[in-house]
Amino acid sequence: MTTTVRLGTYNLLNGGGERWRAQAEFLRAQNLDVLCLQEAKRWDEGGYARMLGFAELLGMQAQFAPSNSHNCHLVTLYRWPRVRCTAFHPDVAEGTFHHAVSRAHLTVDGHELTVLNTHLAPFNGSSRAREVDWLTEYGAAGRRVVLAGDLNVQGLVDEELEDWGVIPAALHSRHRSQLPDGSYGGSDRLAMAKLVNAGFTDPVAALGIPVPRTAGYWSDAERWDHRSDHILLAPGLAPALTGCEVPDTEEARGLSDHLPFIVTLELP
Repeated sequence: MTTTVRLGTYNLLNGGGERWRAQAEFLRAQNLDVLCLQEAKRWDEGGYARMLGFAELLGMQAQFAPSNSHNCHLVTLYRWPRVRCTAFHPDVAEGTFHHAVSRAHLTVDGHELTVLNTHLAPFNGSSRAREVDWLTEYGAAGRRVVLAGDLNVQGLVDEELEDWGVIPAALHSRHRSQLPDGSYGGSDRLAMAKLVNAGFTDPVAALGIPVPRTAGYWSDAERWDHRSDHILLAPGLAPALTGCEVPDTEEARGLSDHLPFIVTLELP
């Protein structure tokens, strides 16, 4: 008898603004057991009123992790009582991330797993590569860990952008590797390479499915379909992977500059 678990990650875009109720309704329809949110701006105001209201609309419980920059807080939601949170750490990197990384210890119908929720540095690959040095240990053999969030980096199997001219030159440092002379190479994927080489599995690569976009459709300044949002699985959970999806609909594209990334696990 297996236990099905659906996990999602979603960047709200500046806390969702007036879109937050529609976002909650859309995400409720995805039937998630665990949901990691980024950019939960102002969700701590008024006694965490928006966080609690969002969680209520989804029928979930919430844990809050403050961001070190731009008030881009993290929220981890779980479907209690089926999913129980036995411990929560809002900042396991001790203030060193541009934003934050939280750790939730969960049980799903008695099955234990750890969920890391993060939002990696947006401005350059070298900062992201330093941040993931805090996370590689979670990719060790036997670890039952999910790493979810807006990682601001492409997957290793994702296609390279053919013409970087579609991105303003002033924004290339966000996405491209920098050469010793200050010029740029291709997409900077060092952070992702560190995680994969540490033992994490990319569900898209493991399943061999077409690479979905999760960002790049919102702003003319960065009109580039690419995958920025990920859920990576440590070795103890990778064999349980049965599917992943990105609900790329007109409704979803109107709610945020990111699309949800969702994985399904069958825990034995």
